[in-house]
Amino acid sequence: MRKSRFYYFPLILFLLLLAGGYGLRVLDSRLPATEFSVKRVERVVQNVRAEMKDFIDQIPLSSLTSHRQMWQSIDSLGKKPFKLLIYQGYELVGWNSHLLPVDGINPHYFKQDLVRLENGWYLTMSKQEGDILIVAFSLLRAEYLYQNQFLKNGYPKEYGLDAAVMISREAIQSGFAINDANGDYLFSLIPGGTVAKKASVVSIVSDIFILLSLVVLWIFLYYFQKRQFRVRRGVLAFLSSSLVFSFFYYLLIWKSGVHLFDRTALFSPEHFAMSELLPSLGHFMLISLLLFSLSFWFLKFFRLPIIFKEDRHSRLRQMALLLLFLLGASFYLVFISKLFYMLAQHSSGDLVLIKIIELDAVVIVRYLSIALLLLSFLFIMERICLRFLISLPRWHVFAVVAFVVLANIFLFKGLGVGDSDWAFLFFLAIAAVLIFSRRNPESGLSYSSFSWIAALFAIYVGMVFMDMTIRKEESNRELLLENLSFQLMRDEDPIAEIYLSEIEKQISNDVTLMRLMAQPEIDADIIRNHLMKFYFYGYWGRFDMQIIPCWPQGDLYIEEANELRNCYSYFFEMLENYGYAINGSTHFHYLDNNNGRVSYFGIFRFFPNDAARETSLFIELHSKPFFEGLGYPELLVSDRDRARMGLLDRYSHAKYLNGRLVKRSGEFIYKSDASHYKPVLHSKVFLKEGAYSHLVYQPSADVTILLSREDYSVYDVFMAFSLLFLFFFLLNGIIVLLLQWQSKGFSFNLSIQKRIQTAFIAVLLIMLVVVAIGTVYYTVNQFHQKHLELLESKVQSILLELEYKIGIDGPETSSPEGYLNYQLQMISNVFYCDINLFGVDGNLIGTSRPELFRNGLAGNQINPEAYYNLAYTEAVSHLDEEQIGSLSYISFYVPLLDNDSRLTGFLNLPYFVGNNELRDEISSVIVTIVNFYIIFSFLAVILAVFLSRQITRPLLLLQNKISQIKLDRLNEKIDYKAEDEIGELVAEYNRMVDELTISAGKLAKTERDLAWREMAKQIAHEIKNPLTPMKLSVQYLQRAWNDKVEDFDSYLQRVTQTLIEQINSLSSIASEFSKFAQMPVAKAEEVNLIDKIENCRTLFGEAGEVPIALHNHAGNAVMVKADGEQLLGVFNNLIKNAIQSIPNTRKGKIDISVNTSDGKVIVAVKDNGKGVPEAIRDNLFVPSFTTKTGGMGLGLAITRRVVENAGGRIWFDTQEDRGSVFYVELPYAAGGISSLE
Repeated sequence: MRKSRFYYFPLILFLLLLAGGYGLRVLDSRLPATEFSVKRVERVVQNVRAEMKDFIDQIPLSSLTSHRQMWQSIDSLGKKPFKLLIYQGYELVGWNSHLLPVDGINPHYFKQDLVRLENGWYLTMSKQEGDILIVAFSLLRAEYLYQNQFLKNGYPKEYGLDAAVMISREAIQSGFAINDANGDYLFSLIPGGTVAKKASVVSIVSDIFILLSLVVLWIFLYYFQKRQFRVRRGVLAFLSSSLVFSFFYYLLIWKSGVHLFDRTALFSPEHFAMSELLPSLGHFMLISLLLFSLSFWFLKFFRLPIIFKEDRHSRLRQMALLLLFLLGASFYLVFISKLFYMLAQHSSGDLVLIKIIELDAVVIVRYLSIALLLLSFLFIMERICLRFLISLPRWHVFAVVAFVVLANIFLFKGLGVGDSDWAFLFFLAIAAVLIFSRRNPESGLSYSSFSWIAALFAIYVGMVFMDMTIRKEESNRELLLENLSFQLMRDEDPIAEIYLSEIEKQISNDVTLMRLMAQPEIDADIIRNHLMKFYFYGYWGRFDMQIIPCWPQGDLYIEEANELRNCYSYFFEMLENYGYAINGSTHFHYLDNNNGRVSYFGIFRFFPNDAARETSLFIELHSKPFFEGLGYPELLVSDRDRARMGLLDRYSHAKYLNGRLVKRSGEFIYKSDASHYKPVLHSKVFLKEGAYSHLVYQPSADVTILLSREDYSVYDVFMAFSLLFLFFFLLNGIIVLLLQWQSKGFSFNLSIQKRIQTAFIAVLLIMLVVVAIGTVYYTVNQFHQKHLELLESKVQSILLELEYKIGIDGPETSSPEGYLNYQLQMISNVFYCDINLFGVDGNLIGTSRPELFRNGLAGNQINPEAYYNLAYTEAVSHLDEEQIGSLSYISFYVPLLDNDSRLTGFLNLPYFVGNNELRDEISSVIVTIVNFYIIFSFLAVILAVFLSRQITRPLLLLQNKISQIKLDRLNEKIDYKAEDEIGELVAEYNRMVDELTISAGKLAKTERDLAWREMAKQIAHEIKNPLTPMKLSVQYLQRAWNDKVEDFDSYLQRVTQTLIEQINSLSSIASEFSKFAQMPVAKAEEVNLIDKIENCRTLFGEAGEVPIALHNHAGNAVMVKADGEQLLGVFNNLIKNAIQSIPNTRKGKIDISVNTSDGKVIVAVKDNGKGVPEAIRDNLFVPSFTTKTGGMGLGLAITRRVVENAGGRIWFDTQEDRGSVFYVELPYAAGGISSLE
């Protein structure tokens, strides 16, 4: 009763969790919606303001009598979470951060409690003594002009605010007011319109309850099937449980939804999206988990109904049934294969993992989903093999598998190689492993089999993903070429267009340019120099620039046509024919003039309302062929622009005009003549050349475009396979451990072979990890050292160049800012690094990267630590790792000295572009090292398994021989020649066998003597019992004869009858004894136990009136090693005893059940007879004891002897007047097939 209550406990818990989950969900829907905690934000703001006040109070303003003391005081504060500015009057004289863009801002602005700078909102706290103003800043919200991977708008974590929440200084009705500690208003928070409601605790608990209810339901259905399986209702229980669980799974996860999932990236369409049923990668994993669960139940509980029981006379029927099941399994595999291809087709990014550093949660979930699907197929195939290997030879089963593969190839028109072809080959390989693998009756498939399965998983998944990735990439490349062919033909430059849209307004409002254009004699060279100094420097080193100042009546000499044309009509006609407007620009246009270069044309009209003074400036920009110069840092490119620029990052491309190469980009070196690639007009053709795949497209007769990508190399394929194998190997290892734990409990008692394997693999992997970490660490340090040395050498060269171009009197007095920036940009292009110049006061006076400061990403102040070290200590250089947003980069500072060794400024080399290259180089080295060690680990695992088998093979042989030692037969010695520790162990074993043979002979003789003595006593006792009454009867008969008794004839007849009966009894005793003593030696052979039981059941069932029922839970063929005839006698005797123990007044019933447990088969013969009396239970298997009214009782003794000779045992349970159950336990024959429970 207690067990029954526990059985229904999971069902009750499931209903309670389900009701609780939906009840909490209803409660959550009635709670007021809020996106953030106003009290939390207000509390954090008040704490920050209090800390800022304490911070600035630590600085003794009255004692700061010199700049040195001030900077020493700032330096003594150390690293603080607050930024600090110190003003003397309107001049900035001290700071502890160079990232505040405060140039040109009145310092009194910072006396407000909240200020807005170009890079965000800051809480401020100020303190003033005399003309000294000190201001502390704390970032409230980062807010940049644009966003990218390094620059993200948002709040610090402690505020708990979403980036979509905005800030307003004014109190508005839709906002939430934030007050200071005194209750005074500071600012308002405005909820973002697109921000979803944040998950409440109630909502999270509700989702957890619903998920737990599914887990509990699975547990209940598992034990429900297990219970029904024992009473032969497994199929119905499996089907009903699968339907019930699938229904609730769909209802709770898909229909109702788990909101906790919806808030994670895995359940968004970012990584995968296909349909309403599979809207995300997370849902794909849940589908895989469902199919895995159902297939696991199929393996554990699915058995054929009784109508499909084995018919030994109908092998064709079994093969037909096998064919039906294998066809179903093959269709399921094709379905899985389609899921794989859909996963590949609708996923973002590549599915083939080659670089271990690209391993993330998305990749793990993707591979885990695939593994679950493949394991579900494996479980189905294992159940089919276990079922039919009982009744069919292995080669017959494999022949049916081969036929199914051929049928599928014909049905799906396979081996093209198409979507399903890899599935057919995988089906054949997995079936071969499962069919020809030997199984342990306790744990099923061995580790070796699972290793082969892991390898097949890796090969199959690798081939499918490689195939689909290549197809997907080629399709995307064609689509990309179609979408970008206009861009590739136009040769546009996204970065240049961004710059043009930014500078056109400055050019239009340039007062100096207006003055130059208003001169009676316009000097084009002066205007060109002015434009290059202030606008077209740095990145524009990639372009040739030509300017043409002109007025409405001005003429232009066209050299190509040798004619004069009105400049206005010529240029505006050119724009009409070839020009395209640039996004965000009204003055600049792209020129599609098919000259093989990127061309832009700008028009700026000055004094358009004054016909007498109107002039226009025409600017032509043409890219230099194959320019190699300073790259553009990712920090300065927005996500949108980066997306435009990154479309072709993974490709090399080339453009040919009239068969001549006019532009190329990327790593591939193209031929100079387009005919080498055999273009076809208006067609896209894929072409293989070396390690590259080209897509050749000729949109017109004179233009040919190539889009190329490097194919997967042998190394890439081997790396992908290694990673997949290691993943599946570890996962399959976990599955093996779980199956073993489920069948016989978890244990750390590993075999010697497994201990050697585990130790060998563990030591190798630990060593590999340690060496890999050391190698990576050393290599990274070497790279850093190399780049630092390169920086130092560049600094010396740049100092010489600055001295030559700017002079040694110091940058402050040498050049105007625009010209200085121009010179720094020229030097920057030469030395491939960015350059900043700071004055002796630490403020910026020149830079090669003005957009960094123009966009508010950094202030015009020098790094405070560098300034203090170089200006007030004896340091000759300063190296620091600085950070803007989330980008960290190396920054190198040196002082600038004149001929008299006086400080004139500071030179700074921020390693933006070089830092990108350094990161790429280090990443490449790390990937190479880690991939190498991954491959080495893969080989180490294989080597460990192989070597451990070789090492432990003699031990396994020794173990096998020792396990076969028996005292009643001649034991075989081991032939082992090696002279090692195992050889000594084998020698001791052989010596033990010899001694054991002698001892066994002596023991057998002693046992025989003792047995015969005991038996003699038993026989003597049995003989004495009838002899005494026989002697008395003869004596009485003799006396009656002497006394001439009257009715002597009748008395003689009675005495004679009695004597005959007793003599028959003595004869029976002699026969039984003879049978027991002369029982033939058992002939051990593999016997189908079920056949023997069925024969006995049929014999007694047809011969008598007692019904005999057989309940077989162990399969249709259970192979044991015993003497078949003696085994038949065992069950004959047990059934006969059971029948004879049933009183005539009772309707008899005998049940025979066959079950498995721990690799053994147990047969129970149950009757409803009178049971075994308690007085004789201990001696029931001793000869002469019986529960019957006749016989000697030697039958059970013989039965026990036969069972024990077969390596089994026999025992019984009994209740008086209710019946008995006799149990016979026998081990499986080696390699026997057992059903998994």
